[in-house]
Order: sequence, then structure tokens, then C-alpha cells
Amino acid sequence: MTLIDLGEARGDPAPGPSSRPPRTVGRPLRVALASLLALLALASSAPVVRPASAALGGRLGSQVLVIGGRVYLLEPAQSGDAGGREVTVHALPAGAGPAARPLWRTTVPGVGNLLGVQEYAGLVLFTGNRDGRDVQTLAVDAATGERRWQWPGDPVPTVGEGLLLVGGDIERRGELRAVEPSSGSVRWSLPGHLGGTAFHSRADDGAVDLVVLITAAGRIELRDALSGAVRASLAPPAGGRRGYLQATVAGDLLLVGEHEQQRLLRLTAYGLATLDRRWELDRPPFGYAIECGLLLCVAAFPSGVSALDPATGQTRWANPRLQTVLAVHGDRLLAAVGERPDAPIGTVRVLDAATGREVADLGRWEMVRSHTPVGPWYGVRPDRGGAGLVVAELDVARATARLRDVLPGAAGDCAADGRDMVCRQQSGTYGWWRLPA
Repeated sequence: MTLIDLGEARGDPAPGPSSRPPRTVGRPLRVALASLLALLALASSAPVVRPASAALGGRLGSQVLVIGGRVYLLEPAQSGDAGGREVTVHALPAGAGPAARPLWRTTVPGVGNLLGVQEYAGLVLFTGNRDGRDVQTLAVDAATGERRWQWPGDPVPTVGEGLLLVGGDIERRGELRAVEPSSGSVRWSLPGHLGGTAFHSRADDGAVDLVVLITAAGRIELRDALSGAVRASLAPPAGGRRGYLQATVAGDLLLVGEHEQQRLLRLTAYGLATLDRRWELDRPPFGYAIECGLLLCVAAFPSGVSALDPATGQTRWANPRLQTVLAVHGDRLLAAVGERPDAPIGTVRVLDAATGREVADLGRWEMVRSHTPVGPWYGVRPDRGGAGLVVAELDVARATARLRDVLPGAAGDCAADGRDMVCRQQSGTYGWWRLPA
């Protein structure tokens, strides 16, 4: 297959009304000229249209994931289990072919809602629940699909190739178990009195080394993920807590939000090593927090995104138009501007993490699901004739949307891992494409 460089588009000229405030005189002309040049560049470097490299099947209500060079096709069970999922695992072919080769099939029973799939320690972990309750994890052999074990809870990988299973029943919270992945045998456990959990990882692979537990009484404990030993703790407030507590780990801070009747009363930051109190904010907008370069990005709908100084909690910059931070790369952010957080397509922008300054507007894209946390990050949108999807790599470091391919017959619901992309086709089935290098 011939690979063609599809070029780069800076400041994508996608149509649609702008949500920016008025700019100074002269800026609209520069933006119009840049858009015209981008349109000419797109026309002169039109991607080669290629059919799907392989067909994967699929029917109404199915889902697809791409993990580690394999495709997981998750379909509603047809064996009488109304809440189950039939899973077919395909090996992605080395080249083009009529169909991807199935490796194995299995059924995940009793999950009205499949919450996640992950590969870990030679296993595939399927997690789901029924009617919003009783979260369960089923472990199967990654090579054969043979069932190994099943436990209540949501799986969290730990250092030392361990595995935590958190919760079980959403209302009662369940217990916390640390299990041996290969056998499911319990290393240590805590009874079902949890009020909340959060996790910290220092490893590049995301394996957790510390667990923050909040009991129903309001006690905060910092535990070693491998052994369960208590590293530090905070007693409940003397007068008791007024509402429920929300715990979030960002960098070396534990952020604890105290809520009452669905309202955030205060946000307190503690040092993660010893749980020493650092700072406190009254009624700040807060949904989640992540590290953004040297700052903390805090997002809350409909307040937008703000960046806090982790040492003092002071706001360095705020942007109410941003809905969420999609990715962080060095000192730059990939962020989305949309009408609502769950909007499938929104304007994607690159920002400077330290100042919040806009570096580039990459246009309107639907983000592609990916299990590769460090990128590449892809966006898709319908081509001009509506006969397929245009694929762009959203390069945060270069602040560009580099056009990579056109997928004829593709309709959306895309997932990717590296250069492998799977999308639902207009026929209803899924197709697989390998993007040009």
C-alpha cells in the first residue's frame, strides 16, 4: 500500500459559529486569510480514499474496542441472557484482507451495562453491572478466552502486578479486595464500610501505589496498594461531617471536596505523603482535577476549566468556554469547547498550560476512543460529501491537525490503538483501517 503524506492543517477552517469574544481590529482579516490558505492546502493534498482493510461484523447495540493490536467486538447476547454480552476477539491482520481473524469468543453474563475492558497480566478483565448495581469483574485468559475467576468490584492495577477490586454494589459500596491476578485469590481486604476511594500512581504504566479511602464516618486513610498497610490517616471532624466527601488525587495532592445536598461547600488540599493540610477554598467550581504542566486543571460544568497553583490554590487562569481537558503534553493542553460535556463533536484547541493562552484552533472534531494514554490522539468528522470520515491526528506539541486518511463508508463510533482504527460503517457493521505512517 502506498503511503501519502496528507499534510498539516493549522487553524482548521471547519464551519460553524464562533464562541469567541470580539477581537481587536485586523485579527478577523488574518483569521480569514489563514482559513483560505488552509482550504487551499486541503484541496491540494486530498487524501487517497481507501476501503476498509478488513470487515469485523457487528450488529445493533454492539460496541468495539482496540487494545494491544486486537479488536474486542461486544454484542448483545443471543443465548437468552438479556443482560449478557457476547465477546469476539479479533487479531488485526498484518495486511488487507476480507475479514479479521477471530481468536476466541466468550460470553460475559449478567451485565446490562458493560463498563470496561482491559488487558492486564495475561488476562482480559470485563467489568459491568446490571441496573446500575452490583459491579462485577470477570477475568478470562487473554490467549484462549478461558474463564479464570469473577469477583464483585471495579479492577484497578497496582504495582507489583497486583489488582484491586473496588466496591461492588454502588449503594452499599461493598468491600475493597486486593487479589492475585492469575488466580483471583485474595491478598488482603477491607469490609464494606467505604465512603469513597481515590488512587495515586507514580509509574508510567499507571499502576497504583497508594489508595485513599474515606470511610462512611469521614475518616481518611492512606494505604499501601500492595500490602494494605496504613501510611497516614485523618480523624473525622469533631462535630461530624455535614455531607459526603469526594476524594481526588492530582500530582502530590489529595483534594477532598465536602458536599451537602449536591452542593460543594469547600475543597481542601492535603499533601499526599503525610496528609498535611495545604489550603482550602470555599464553594469553588469543581468536578475533577488533573495535572496540567506545573498547575492543576480543575473542570466543572458549566463553569469551564480553571488552572490552580498547587502550592496555594490560587487561580492562575480560567476559561468558561472550555468543557474539558482532553490530553496534556508537556506544557500544552488539548481542550474541547462544546455546547455540553457529552457533545460528540466540538471545537478542539491547543492551549498553553501556564497561561491558558490559545495556541491554535484545530477545528471541530469527534474524538476517537483510545487505550493509548500518551497518544496519538485522533479526531474524525464527516467528509464533504457525507460518504465517509476524515481522520486527523491532533498533534499537541506542534499545535496542528494533520490529516491522515479518509475512510469511505465509515459513519463514526471509532476506536484506535496506535495506527489501527476501527469504525462503524454505514452498513451497520465495523471495519478496520491501518492509518498511513
